[in-house]
Amino acid sequence: MGTSLPGRSRYVPETTLCAVLARFGVESPIAIEPHEASKRNDNFVVVGTDAKYLLRRYRRNNDEARVRFQLRFQAHLLASYFPTSEIIPSVTGDALVCEDSGLWSLFTYVEGREYDFSSTAQVAHAAQWLAEFHRIAASFEEQEVVFDTNREWCDWWRDGESEIGELASMFAGRGVDEDLTFLRDWWTKSSRQWPAERVDALPHGWIHGDWHGRNMVFVGDEVRGVFDYDPMRRGVTIEDVARAVFMFGRESRPSRRIRLDVAGLFVDKYRCGRDLTREELNAIPFVMVAHWAPTVGYWRMLDRDGEDGAAYLRHTVGLMRDLFPEARRLQGMLVGGQSAR
Repeated sequence: MGTSLPGRSRYVPETTLCAVLARFGVESPIAIEPHEASKRNDNFVVVGTDAKYLLRRYRRNNDEARVRFQLRFQAHLLASYFPTSEIIPSVTGDALVCEDSGLWSLFTYVEGREYDFSSTAQVAHAAQWLAEFHRIAASFEEQEVVFDTNREWCDWWRDGESEIGELASMFAGRGVDEDLTFLRDWWTKSSRQWPAERVDALPHGWIHGDWHGRNMVFVGDEVRGVFDYDPMRRGVTIEDVARAVFMFGRESRPSRRIRLDVAGLFVDKYRCGRDLTREELNAIPFVMVAHWAPTVGYWRMLDRDGEDGAAYLRHTVGLMRDLFPEARRLQGMLVGGQSAR
């Protein structure tokens, strides 16, 4: 008997899961089920005799120093009354269990529902908590532990030609030449309006890196828990806002059409907690597209993980193409002053 992850060929023996849980002091669990939202890591909902947990095996970032860094960051947020899950220590008091099967951590399970696209109240609350995230994160004083899968898009903005060249070598003969041509043309044209010096001048800080409705849960209209700190890093803080404007502003999860009123609401509610400079507002439409730019380290991780990296590259470039007209519409709204005080 064992547990398979949805949509994947990986199989985790139940004996492995139980052995790991025992190291956290969870004996004879009643049930262990894959978490349906799992994508880059292996997450399991565990029903114990006295509590419910989330067990995670790290695959996106599988470096021990990096994972420990993420856990310390999450603990800092929780200590500052930010809504996230509590880290359950192992029986030896360690936040991480290191086994031949991988790196594992255990968290309290936070009950709630994922984002409801019809709820503007949830949009407002998610925006307010993002501003609070940036405020609290600014007091985290550790040096970043950098991992290749988290390399930021603007890290290669000065030399996009070289980055695209690396991607071309990686994907030679895999049917993505047209997509790489698009990326090269896009970078050449975009860097005229947004040269590296202008991007570097944007305010930097700790960013979550993946602020969207499936990385948090709501009870009613309120955010009760925010998760997934794998992509957190130092970066331009407006990236979190630009990503969220699309993630919360689109009409539905499959949609790539942004509801401008919802996007404007998100920006306005964020600014109630943390104001944005005029340049940051100007950058939102550009960054909303640019932060999807593929980086070599992330695509190496996909290949290592057995995914079809070429198919995912085509998907990502297709998303960038579709967001161009949305960025123009968004720019018109921002320039029009609907979200600029």
